[in-house]
Amino acid sequence: MTDGLVLVVGAGGALGLEIVNALRASGRAVIGAYRTVRPGAVEAIKGAGGDPLKLDLEDASALREALTKADAAIFTPILTNSAPAARLLPPGQPAVFFSSNNVAIDPQAEVYARLLQKEAEVKAAAPQAVILRPTMIYGYPGDGNLARLMASMRRSLATPIPAAAKALQQPVYFRDLARIAVRALDDGTLSGETRAAAGPASVTIAALYAAAKQASGAKTLLVPVPTGFVAKAAETVEKAGLKLPVSAAQLSRAGRDKLPQGPVILGETPLTEGLKALAETLPRP
Repeated sequence: MTDGLVLVVGAGGALGLEIVNALRASGRAVIGAYRTVRPGAVEAIKGAGGDPLKLDLEDASALREALTKADAAIFTPILTNSAPAARLLPPGQPAVFFSSNNVAIDPQAEVYARLLQKEAEVKAAAPQAVILRPTMIYGYPGDGNLARLMASMRRSLATPIPAAAKALQQPVYFRDLARIAVRALDDGTLSGETRAAAGPASVTIAALYAAAKQASGAKTLLVPVPTGFVAKAAETVEKAGLKLPVSAAQLSRAGRDKLPQGPVILGETPLTEGLKALAETLPRP
């Protein structure tokens, strides 16, 4: 579909708001649904041209009513939270859901096994829905990936790099991911499909850290360390209630290539360009 009213669930977040922007740029009307009232969120949705709607995914009655008003829907909350919504979609209504590329890399991990189960539930309830599996998402403050890493680099004298520095990543810029979501909604040939979503090129972990350091302007020293040792240490720190720039779970998977698995839709923003834009949004220490 290339017209009609689209419900964007999660419009109060960075990715959801960018999807609102992309939809409005194509001339479509948008309901921007949000759950948590963050400072400036409603104003941002209105500023993007969307119609704000406070909505909780667990409120089935309110969600069903919103979906009935819309011609299509995009759910930015990950499938572990949004999958039940598939049962409420009107028959045949186009929809896009978000999973993770990691389900095809580490399907035995509990979190991704559960995500795979939720994918199956969505397919059963809404066979027309498109499921996107993004690689590492980055590009906005609080992205939990490179934003956290770059902020830490600016504060730290030294930054550990997993020793498996040749492992490959293919991060996807959040604005590209928003455009990919809109494309998935528009392209009828993608109906019912599952697609990876990734940046335009792969990069080694070593090159990724170096690019993040350069973009952030940090003076930190990049220090290779054994991945297993760092993951165990990070797990201990997390159990103590402290938050690290890179989580123990992320570190434990650092030695694996994290390239898009299966059919993929690629973004266009080069990593250096996306990191430069991200650095401009991060506060200086």
